Amino acid sequence: MLNLPVHHFSVCPHDTAKKQTIWFLLNTYLQRKLQVRMRFEPKNDVAAECDAVLASPHHLDYANPMSAMRYADQGYVPVARATGLNDETFVVAREGANVAQMERPIHLASASERVIIHHLGLTLLPRLGLRQDDVTVEFSGNYVNALNAVSNGSAQLAFVFNETWDSFSAASRQGLEVLARTEQGQAFHTFMVGPQWIDRLDSVREILCDMNHNPAGREILDELEFQAIEPVGAEALENMRELLRS
Repeated sequence: MLNLPVHHFSVCPHDTAKKQTIWFLLNTYLQRKLQVRMRFEPKNDVAAECDAVLASPHHLDYANPMSAMRYADQGYVPVARATGLNDETFVVAREGANVAQMERPIHLASASERVIIHHLGLTLLPRLGLRQDDVTVEFSGNYVNALNAVSNGSAQLAFVFNETWDSFSAASRQGLEVLARTEQGQAFHTFMVGPQWIDRLDSVREILCDMNHNPAGREILDELEFQAIEPVGAEALENMRELLRS
């Protein structure tokens, strides 16, 4: 396999922030199943990861919704998603925080304006009695950093990906609370096949969706907390585009 050409696999950074080792295992699993040499190079920043994928040929990407829409414009095709995992936004503050009493402008931490979590989060501000000009946003690169900003007092509020929040232990969430959350159920991460692999699209989809029935694949899915992987088509991205327009 060392003499084979290198293929590239990328993953949205907020998915690798807590489970980076497991994504390396998935990369190894896919190499064996596809019989290719594939390189996984995790990034720490959402924007940097997206730019890297767009700047050089990538063959497979696990993309957040907004990155997926950008990739689709460059010929990437959605093939699969984690069953039942939707992208939702939680607004997190220190426990007992009173938004009405916070000095304006309120400092709000968000991973990036290039993820749908940020845009969904903005729709929650009116529920908290806030306008967009009541907050100053600092982009932290990922959701762990956003939560840390609230914990250390450099931000009063944070937009946090629901999966990131749910992955934290009770001890890690101590002193923090969710003030509001979206329940759209329409946005989710997708595995995207790059233009160079269009001829392998069906085989990639089949391997991913069969992981639930393979002992080694099932173990990786359990570590990723994926119930299963199911097929998707281009219509999934159109639904997400409509969500951003609404």
